[in-house]
Amino acid sequence: MSKKKVKELLKELDKRIDKMQSSKEFKKYLKFFSKFHDYSYRNILLIKMQRPDASLVAGYKQWQEKFNRHVKKGEEGIMILAPYKYKKKVTELKKETVEGNIIEKEVKKEKEFLSFRSVYVFDVSQTKGDAIPAWDIEIKNENKKTLKPLLNFTNKLGITVEFKSLREALKGYSKGGKIIINGKLNDTEKVVVLAHEIAHEMLHQSNDDQGLTKEIVELEAEAVSFLVSEYFNIDNPSERYLALYKKSYNLMKSFKRINEVSQDIINGILELI
Repeated sequence: MSKKKVKELLKELDKRIDKMQSSKEFKKYLKFFSKFHDYSYRNILLIKMQRPDASLVAGYKQWQEKFNRHVKKGEEGIMILAPYKYKKKVTELKKETVEGNIIEKEVKKEKEFLSFRSVYVFDVSQTKGDAIPAWDIEIKNENKKTLKPLLNFTNKLGITVEFKSLREALKGYSKGGKIIINGKLNDTEKVVVLAHEIAHEMLHQSNDDQGLTKEIVELEAEAVSFLVSEYFNIDNPSERYLALYKKSYNLMKSFKRINEVSQDIINGILELI
């Protein structure tokens, strides 16, 4: 796939995302999910370390008061860090000039400090109650043949892939050298999700990329999946997924990264067909 074609497809994807974000369907969905807290990168890491398949998390009371859902009996919370402020009296030295001489005088004053404490949140899978709005991203099973060479390519990268029974809303996730895919997906959906997770593995597992926001990380990974899907004639509604993440980031800023990884995956598949 030429660089020109990649640029055209990324611009088209950007337009689709903007159109999706303007739809009534999306605005209704977004209204519900806007009730969830936007966690810091550090807390996202803590959540993923303790529960890699977590997707929607909230506090015990938040689930009850905002979503009319209740944490199931016996569920263990996910520990995160919450900031809090406290005041404390401190003694400081203040310089004064007395009869031409500079002297230091102790002054007591109250200062405000910021610290962190452990609090616990729970994933949606640990709760029950009112239904969660659905956001359909189903893909027709029209390209099964691409899955086997993509799995072989993933193996060549030294990444293991496991198919497990995950809750319906979770398609898959990666955790550094290992990718978990929902075994309930059809083979074409597995191709799309696997390409997304491979992109995470290739782009976002190094220490150099820890400063990237959730928006950038998901835009890059799904853009790679979109390009791979386009090449192999898979109708992948990436704009529906990315509408949930895009705020202001321009995909073209990641063109080089997206292009290189998508080309590596495409060529890897072609070599193994």
